Amino acid sequence: MGMRFAVDAMFGRLARWLRMSGYDTLYDVELKDGRLIMMAKEEGRVLLTRDRDAYGRAVKEGVRAVFISSTDFREQLRQMEELGVIFRETPEHARCPYCNKELVRADKKDIKAKVPERVGEAYDKFWTCEGCGRVYWHGGHWKNIMETLRSIRKDG
Repeated sequence: MGMRFAVDAMFGRLARWLRMSGYDTLYDVELKDGRLIMMAKEEGRVLLTRDRDAYGRAVKEGVRAVFISSTDFREQLRQMEELGVIFRETPEHARCPYCNKELVRADKKDIKAKVPERVGEAYDKFWTCEGCGRVYWHGGHWKNIMETLRSIRKDG
């Protein structure tokens, strides 16, 4: 993925969606604005913020920053798509929404003990996080993502 992001504490849900679409996304509610801006600059990340002061400081520091004014999640997704973000509808190139590490394809027999029995029976494709070990599959959560994306694209 091309763009990398640094997301302020107000956008946890957006950070998870960016990660699930494969974008390397720095998100930590403990990070203060100054540290987040510095890390964005050092790591070549785009800062996403709703804090006008942080946005102004980032721009002054030469950091590419995007001010997101809307509190409506669907509107935030729409604004990100206008920036060129491609929200993916499958876990193929995803990152872990919790720890930001890449997901890798897992063999069904290797994860069988880590998922509910009904999931193991219903799905054939699985991915595991290289960092925290969580297991993912193309289930109901991904279907909800697809529905949300279709609705914002239809409305926009």
